[in-house]
Amino acid sequence: MPIRNIEKTFVFAFGVVFLTAILVLVVLIPTPTPPQFFAFRLTLALSAAGVGALLPGFLRLDIPLPVKGGIRAGGALALFASVWFLNPATLNIEVQPPKEDAGILINQFLGLTDAHDHAAAYALFSKRNKERIGKEAYVSMGKQVRDPLGGVGQRVLFSAATPDEINGVRGPFVVHAYQGRFSSAKDVWAEIVSTIPENGAWRINSYNVGRCDPPSCQPLASLLQ
Repeated sequence: MPIRNIEKTFVFAFGVVFLTAILVLVVLIPTPTPPQFFAFRLTLALSAAGVGALLPGFLRLDIPLPVKGGIRAGGALALFASVWFLNPATLNIEVQPPKEDAGILINQFLGLTDAHDHAAAYALFSKRNKERIGKEAYVSMGKQVRDPLGGVGQRVLFSAATPDEINGVRGPFVVHAYQGRFSSAKDVWAEIVSTIPENGAWRINSYNVGRCDPPSCQPLASLLQ
């Protein structure tokens, strides 16, 4: 067998193996994180080019690019470019929220935070946020910011929202906003907890706590009595 044909056979085998791997991963990880989605798309594009190397015919593709003008490709490279640049999965992709109530996770997270078990609370965060802040840093912030407030006297849920995007990150999200009083603090404090889907389940996306000061935050009348 000519060397050229052997090379094409190996390239085709590569494409088939990794296309199969992508199908398996899609089933195992139905809601990939942005880095996972990037890796899936890159592998899928390379696999398509490998399979296309042995397909009869010739594909020519001209793709206009908004920044650098455009790209012109043919053959297997055109298949790679069509998957990488024209992948329909990147257009209007919708992530279905998990069936379980996100409020259950939020209540669990707040319970651990109230008990000053910040390590266990950190374990409930999404993988994306764990990559942004380490466990030791989070526990340290909890001890410095949350623990000095003391125990919870009152906590009132005054807002629940389901935004599709927060700070440029696509959701969907479930966001609960609370106002409350703590045993070691005189003022009313606000807490905001957001969740995001990850691998078919809700995970904590963020937790913010701060003094509820007008005009950005109006304390509830029931908490001022």
